[in-house]
Parts: sequence; C-alpha cells; structure tokens
Amino acid sequence: MNRHEFFKKRLQELGMYDADSDYNGMLGKAIEELSEVFSKQGHSGMSAEVTIGLFNQLFEEWKLPETHGQ
Repeated sequence: MNRHEFFKKRLQELGMYDADSDYNGMLGKAIEELSEVFSKQGHSGMSAEVTIGLFNQLFEEWKLPETHGQ
C-alpha cells in the first residue's frame, strides 16, 4: 500500500468523508488531494519529513498577520 492509499484508507476509517464529519466530508477530500500531490512528488522518508517541516513552518509564519504581503 502506498502513502496515498494509506491516507485514503485512514481517512475512511476516521469517517472523514462522512456528511456529519468536519466540513461535511470536505476535509477528508482536501487531505486526500494533498496526499495525492505529495505521493506524486516521490519523497523518501527523509525528504518527506523535511518537506512537511518546511511547509508547516511557512504555514505558521503565514498565520501571523504581520508576515502577510511581505
């Protein structure tokens, strides 16, 4: 099972596609799409961790109002 298939399976198990889940099942679909792109990039374990770490860092910086538009 590849990473994308694993994500889809877990999202189903967690009920994230259900109408009564967060954002009416749309959150599950959003995570599935992100995992599909991530899987297509062909990351190894190490590059996956570095990529996710940098993405999270940039996202946290983006959440700060003073960094928008810079």
